[in-house]
Amino acid sequence: MTTYSIALFFHLLSLLLAVACTALSSYAALQVRAADKADKAKQALALSAGVERLFPAAGIGLLVTGGYMAHSISGWSEPWLLASLIGLASIVALSAGIDGRRKRALGRELHRHGFSDRARALLRDPVAWTAKLTGPMLLLAVMFIMTTKPTAATSAGILILAGVAGTLSALPFWQTPAVGNATRAEAN
Repeated sequence: MTTYSIALFFHLLSLLLAVACTALSSYAALQVRAADKADKAKQALALSAGVERLFPAAGIGLLVTGGYMAHSISGWSEPWLLASLIGLASIVALSAGIDGRRKRALGRELHRHGFSDRARALLRDPVAWTAKLTGPMLLLAVMFIMTTKPTAATSAGILILAGVAGTLSALPFWQTPAVGNATRAEAN
C-alpha cells in the first residue's frame, strides 16, 4: 500500500460522491418540474439543496487527491490535466453559479406566489436546464480525459462535445413544464 494508492482510493470516493450528488440533484430537478403543487416543488428543491451541500466536499476531494497524484507522477504540465481542471471549473460555474442562482429564484417565486407565470417560466428556463444537464456531460468528459490522457486538441474537443451534448439534451426541457394547468389556489 502506497500513499499514491490511498490518494487514488479517496479520489475515486470523491468521484462517487460527485456522481451520486449529480444523480440525486437531477432526480430532484425532475421532481420540481413534475410537481403539481408549490409545496411538492419546494420539497424537491429542499432535497436538491441538501444534496448540493455535498458537492464542495466532492470537489475538494477530487482536487486535493488529483493534485497529489498529478504532482507525484507528471507534474502540472500535462494537457489532459489542464483540460480536466477546466472541465471541473466549468461544472462548478454551471451548477453553483448559473443553475444555483436560478434555482434560488424559483424557490423564492414558489414561496411568494406559488405556480405563477414567472415560476412556470423558471421551470423551463433554457439557461438553467442547459447548465443543469451540461454539468453531468462535463463530468463524463473529465472522467474520459483523465482515464485516456489525450492530447490538448483532443481534450479540448471532448470538452466542447460535452458542452454540445449537454445543450442538446436540455432542448426538451425548454418546453412548457407538466405543471402548466395548476392554478394559484391549487398550487398553494
